[in-house]
Amino acid sequence: MKNVSGHYLRMVLLLLLVLFTADPALGDAETDVETGGEKRAGFLIVPLPIYTPETKAAFTLTGMVHFRKDETSRPSTFMAFLAYSQLGQFRAAGRAQSYLADGRFHIAGSMGGAKWPGKFFGIGTDNTEDDEEDYTSRDFTGRLALQHRLGKHLKAGLSTEFQHYEITKIEAGGILDTGNVRGTQGGNIFGIGPIVTFDSRDDSFFPRTGVYGQFSAVMFPDSLGDYDFQRYRADLRRYVPAGERGVVAVQAYVNVVRGDIPFTHLSRIGGGGGGFSLVRGYHSGLFRERDVAALQGEYRMQVWKKLGAAVFGSAGVIGNDLLRARGLAVKPAGGVGLRYRVGGEETINLRLDFAVGKDSSGVYFNILESF
Repeated sequence: MKNVSGHYLRMVLLLLLVLFTADPALGDAETDVETGGEKRAGFLIVPLPIYTPETKAAFTLTGMVHFRKDETSRPSTFMAFLAYSQLGQFRAAGRAQSYLADGRFHIAGSMGGAKWPGKFFGIGTDNTEDDEEDYTSRDFTGRLALQHRLGKHLKAGLSTEFQHYEITKIEAGGILDTGNVRGTQGGNIFGIGPIVTFDSRDDSFFPRTGVYGQFSAVMFPDSLGDYDFQRYRADLRRYVPAGERGVVAVQAYVNVVRGDIPFTHLSRIGGGGGGFSLVRGYHSGLFRERDVAALQGEYRMQVWKKLGAAVFGSAGVIGNDLLRARGLAVKPAGGVGLRYRVGGEETINLRLDFAVGKDSSGVYFNILESF
């Protein structure tokens, strides 16, 4: 395993500096004459230099724009991420979601392109960080979901996904170099399927009460791409107030894939991009298999003015067949985190998390809560 202790230390010190010196510019609220409510809008920009052995020196820039029609409406958001390294590697991505026609329709989408290094540890449940091998991919991805409101908290619609990717560099002598791992040849992936969402949360950025649940079933036929597989996903979250300054958040998550699956689309646990982290404490992709189920809980509290803190724990079950309980392994993890409010009237936090798993650990810095 590559020695990353010094890299972690530099990253932590740098993230602490950014966390407590960030000075986001927020747009002024303006009065809506027609509704008598108050429009809320703002933006946030977070620059961050990083260093990894695979990229050398690199610079990242994360931005977020948010607005809502009035205090009672759901917020619309746009987030963008840019990264460029000393070696000419790049990553660019955008994610947006908005409510249309007085909230009757909800549209959410993302798009991105990258030429960026990745890590592969093998397929299975007993991989270690000593199994790490590097590869570089070039890809373009897009996702779009359109849902129609069926009730006060219920909406349903269609979700689509597209990806074109190619593996441009593989570590010589590694598992990917054998050509036996499905997906190393790259190709096109296209999927479409139904999506249903129930959302009674009091706030999208920092929920204190309510329930969020989403189910999707996406089919990826080889008539539209180079692979033929299916993915079924369920995500259930519950938020309960804990005193005046705290909240307990709980998430249950299941991801099941079947068919001719490229390794890039296998289920996995660990820190992820885009703010979503499932069982923090493991490198994303350390374990890859067909199925994963996870349960995680987090206590979030306001400590002083804009400063907050969090304590969290989780356990993931990953394996070849979740329904028949075959080849499953349990991966526990837990950690602590700092929060710093940067959203003005909105409760938008920068978060810095330290997590430990079994023989693994991680540091995570992002905008918004992990779930």
